[in-house]
Amino acid sequence: MHIRPLQASDNAAYITLWINALTEHEKYFRVALEDDARPQIPTQFSAESFTLGAFVGDNLVGTLSFVRETRFKTKHKALLMRMYVHPSAAGQGIGKALIQETIGLARNLIGLRQLYLTVLASNQRAIRLYTSSGFSPFAQEPESVNIQGQYIDELQMVCFLSKCPP
Repeated sequence: MHIRPLQASDNAAYITLWINALTEHEKYFRVALEDDARPQIPTQFSAESFTLGAFVGDNLVGTLSFVRETRFKTKHKALLMRMYVHPSAAGQGIGKALIQETIGLARNLIGLRQLYLTVLASNQRAIRLYTSSGFSPFAQEPESVNIQGQYIDELQMVCFLSKCPP
C-alpha cells in the first residue's frame, strides 16, 4: 500500500470509488449521490486543499480530503472530509495511515492549529479510528441527517495539531 496526493489524472478512479461509497455504504455518509450530480476530486491540488489516495498496486482503495479554511479569522483550522476505505481493503490500517499522513502534511502549514471533521454518530468504527488518531468530540447535532427515513445524529470532532499523535 502507498499513499500519495491525488492529481487530476486520478479523477476517474476517484469517481468510481466515491460512487461506490455513496451507493453501497450510504449509511455512513451525510451526503447522497443525488447531492453530487458530477462527483469529482473535491479539492484544489495544493498544500492547503488536497485529497490523499491510498493505493494497493494500481488500485485506489481509500481517500481522505483536506481543506484549509481561507477566511482570515479561521485560517488556523482545516476540515477533513470524504474519508472512505473500500471494504476490500478494510482492516489493513489504511484509514489510520491516511489520517497520519494528513496530520503530517498539516503540520507543515504555518499557522494551522486544528483539524476538524464531522462523522455520523452511528458510525462507531470511524469514531474509534478518529479518537485513536487524537480527535475528540466537541459537539453533537441531534437528528442531523435523514437516511432512508431514519434520523441520525452527527458528531463534530477536533484534533489540535500540538496534541495529535505523531
